[in-house]
Amino acid sequence: LEAMLPYFTEHWGNPSSDHFYGQEPKRAVAKARRSILSLLTPSRMAIPSIEEEDDDCGDDGIVFTGCGTEADNLAIHLALEANRLRFLPSKNKDGNERTKELPHIVTSNVEHPAISECLKSLEDDNRIRVTYVAVDTEGIVPAQVMIEAIVENENDAGSGATVLVTMMLANNESGSLQPVREVADYCRTKGILFHTDAAQAVGKVSLSMEGGKSTSSGVNGIGSNVDMVTIVGHKF
Repeated sequence: LEAMLPYFTEHWGNPSSDHFYGQEPKRAVAKARRSILSLLTPSRMAIPSIEEEDDDCGDDGIVFTGCGTEADNLAIHLALEANRLRFLPSKNKDGNERTKELPHIVTSNVEHPAISECLKSLEDDNRIRVTYVAVDTEGIVPAQVMIEAIVENENDAGSGATVLVTMMLANNESGSLQPVREVADYCRTKGILFHTDAAQAVGKVSLSMEGGKSTSSGVNGIGSNVDMVTIVGHKF
């Protein structure tokens, strides 16, 4: 609240506008964006002062949304849109229309409703197929089982292939840490997008997307092969 008060009372301009009143809010938004980036790339990105301006700092991948649910939904829809052309109606060699295949998504059976309800809605609309991988007795999704659920169709790209793997980093009820880095590393080798909902993990374990060995405790971060990360401000 203390950090926001100046922008409720004095610097209340639109940060997207070019006029004078929008300049200070614009700088504040830039600082906030780079502060988030410093969580993901801590070794090269110290939290900047509000006066610093650097268009090449790499923060254009930080997108602010209205809430964590919106961010999770956005990640799912971005993955589908990125692969939309692969699933357009097509014809086989005989000129007959192929049976329509649906994009495939792999997730766990303990995801937050922000993920699970969105996926169920898309399933009900017959827009996707989903594989829900069960956790073990410790509440952890076995990485190898998650990987084995991925559908690969290298000879016929888009024929029901997996387009997204999404799994939370820390469970919001059990606190179990999932093998995000290991699964993301595999997805990158296959060109499959990977998303993690890190809402419950931010501020508690490292979210570094830099190099280093993977550990079950997550102390060395989530690695550079995660494509999309959801972070929620009120959790840290």
